[in-house]
Amino acid sequence: MTSYVPVELSVHVQAGDAHSLHLAIRGDLDYDSIDAFTHTVNSALDAHAEQHGPALRHVHLDWAGLTAIDSGGLSALIGVGRRTHSAGVTVHLHRQPGHLTRLLEITGVDGYLTGHTDAGDRATADAGGDAASAPVP
Repeated sequence: MTSYVPVELSVHVQAGDAHSLHLAIRGDLDYDSIDAFTHTVNSALDAHAEQHGPALRHVHLDWAGLTAIDSGGLSALIGVGRRTHSAGVTVHLHRQPGHLTRLLEITGVDGYLTGHTDAGDRATADAGGDAASAPVP
């Protein structure tokens, strides 16, 4: 039997503009890493607000490097959604691996995260290759 070796989480904040913020998630988003994930995302949101004021409209999360996610990671993602939605910010999920998509579907969170996509966001998502794109309530 092959044992699983955890992959350390990293969240890379990529350049954006006044209206968008891009974050690339790599590694395992699990019970052991949710505090670091939440801290990094909140720090990026705070820094963006400090630099640009309330201009942020889109947070792009690139999941291509996600190796694992558990219920703690899912909870952290929902928490990011709560914060961004309350500020009128749309969250875009890019390059989701199958295990993330399946977790979102099985738990019903996919509907929660993608239930309010308007036609403009859907067209942007289709053009940009998003796996899912939606405002998060």
